[in-house]
Amino acid sequence: MNDGEIADDSAGKRSGRVDAVDGARGLAIIGMVAYHLTWDLADFRLIWPLLPFTPPMRLLSHVVASVFLALVGVSLALAHRRGFQQRAFWWRLAIVAGAAALVTAGSVVFAPGEGIFFGILHCIAAASLIAAPFVTAPAWASLAAGLAAIAAPFLIHSTLFDSPWVLWLGLGEALPNTLDWYPLLPWAGIVFLGLSLALAPGVIPRLTSPKRWRAASGPSRALCFAGRHSLPIYLVHQPILIGLLTALTAWGPLAPKGDMSGFLSSCQSACIAEGRAAPDCATGCHCVADAIERSGDADRLATLSAERRAELKRLADACMGR
Repeated sequence: MNDGEIADDSAGKRSGRVDAVDGARGLAIIGMVAYHLTWDLADFRLIWPLLPFTPPMRLLSHVVASVFLALVGVSLALAHRRGFQQRAFWWRLAIVAGAAALVTAGSVVFAPGEGIFFGILHCIAAASLIAAPFVTAPAWASLAAGLAAIAAPFLIHSTLFDSPWVLWLGLGEALPNTLDWYPLLPWAGIVFLGLSLALAPGVIPRLTSPKRWRAASGPSRALCFAGRHSLPIYLVHQPILIGLLTALTAWGPLAPKGDMSGFLSSCQSACIAEGRAAPDCATGCHCVADAIERSGDADRLATLSAERRAELKRLADACMGR
């Protein structure tokens, strides 16, 4: 996914990456993590469950995917601007394809029934393979291929392509039950459009110029760092997010609290019956409820030992000012 490394011809030595490409990829990484976080929060019932399916969130996901795929095309042009580098191409393709296989294996294990069989990594690998002959062709050739790929699903679609063996082409009527779905058509077209843009006259010389933009500030360098390591970030960000949310909802501040409404009602009624003012009872009973929740006994009040009940009573007396 990271083919943006270049050499400075005037210096005759390696001078680093194209920061503009890495920075754009870093922004896409942020968008991807933000979108996936909404899915995780919805799964943990911490936000509205349908939020990931709303038009704004779906638009975000498509924009992020489009940026990633367009940058694949740009990076192909940069990596092979002096001619097709066969060894480097096959090595990078093997890395992306291996990562895609890893995603498939992980999804089958952890999300049975929703396995990822043609997600964005699969699409990148297949589209890169198809786009390889175009890296030395004129820009208009990849532009035409990209427009054709985008138009194809709207012009050619049939149940004949609903078979699992060809569904990944994107020409069928069926939609698979999967966590990540980026069929070859139309999404490969975005790769071709990125390639055609980079092959347009003057674009690569501008991207590789010694005077090109370079990340200087801390945030911009961090953004470029994320862009240079987009593949490992893609592979590990979801396990990290899910692990954090699991911990926060099990033991942290997001852990569900016991329902204290019944306790508060009976506490306040008993307090008022003893002749205390209603506002004082409300304050005192909430104090007691907070103390019980902090003690961890909110869910097992009915089974507490006599010793533990006496301790909680002392907390209640302190709250009531006795």
